[in-house]
Amino acid sequence: MAGHVRKVITPAVVVTSALLVSGCGDPTVSALAPAGEAASEIARITWIMIAATLFLMVVMSALGLHAVYRKSDGPVGPSPLAVILAGGVIVPTVVLLALLVFGVRSGDAMLPVGEPAVEVRVTAHQWWWRFEYRDADGGSIFTANELHLPVGETIDIVVESADVIHSFWVPALGGKIDAIPGRANRMRLRPTETGQFRGQCAEFCGAQHARMAFDVQVHPSDDFHDLLRAMSGLDRRDTGPAAGREAFEQHCMECHSRATDHDFEGPNLARLAERPWLGAGTISNTPENLREWIAGHQTLKPGNRMPDHGALNEDTVEALARYLEGE
Repeated sequence: MAGHVRKVITPAVVVTSALLVSGCGDPTVSALAPAGEAASEIARITWIMIAATLFLMVVMSALGLHAVYRKSDGPVGPSPLAVILAGGVIVPTVVLLALLVFGVRSGDAMLPVGEPAVEVRVTAHQWWWRFEYRDADGGSIFTANELHLPVGETIDIVVESADVIHSFWVPALGGKIDAIPGRANRMRLRPTETGQFRGQCAEFCGAQHARMAFDVQVHPSDDFHDLLRAMSGLDRRDTGPAAGREAFEQHCMECHSRATDHDFEGPNLARLAERPWLGAGTISNTPENLREWIAGHQTLKPGNRMPDHGALNEDTVEALARYLEGE
């Protein structure tokens, strides 16, 4: 008898424990700690499904325990036809209809209907992200692996890919949308909280898929538009030590720019010193890590598209680092 009880109770304990553990972790990357309207809709329907699953699990566990403890010489439980009708027709119909109602409601709330206040064009690369904004004069502003958004405004994210299929996802702000070569997909976000959040590629796209993250900073609306004005035409190519500028021109300028209004093949390096991460979330942006990245990026992120220029001497690495830090 005890063995039968353990067989019924153990799965319930495992499932319940897994659900409790899934609620732990960093809220900046949690879909269950929403900071945007779309994410709130997704979290709501997720909690409804979790609650319904727990309810059904408790009911089925209770029925199983009842069957174990019940003593009867006759047939135990309902007839096979009743079980088939209930488990194969009634319960699935009710569950699917409920999910359809909530799903249509949630999906409708996330549709990009009407004109947005802000549009950001996103291009996914192996393995980094390029973001393009429009300034007040209609010009383009570019950032890499760093997405800035205003709180309380509707934002259309237009997602494309430069190579293979990727997937744009900021769990705390909304759902996922694929980045497909030759196609522009559009999704709408409306952040409800300021703060810093983490985005991630959600589609396996190659060896460094796990190191294809980006930082999302949600600002007060006025601060966001002030930031765009400050970045408009920002050009730091002539700042920093002459040795660093010469090294940058020799090793980096073919693919990278330090001007926010220029779009090059590689990530934009303007305002690099202000970013929290290097290599699309590979390592934190500290002076030591910046120098390590310059000297050994293929060791830290093997297979990335930046060419290995050979062993750079310490003086060149230091000059490049100080130049990128804007000193």
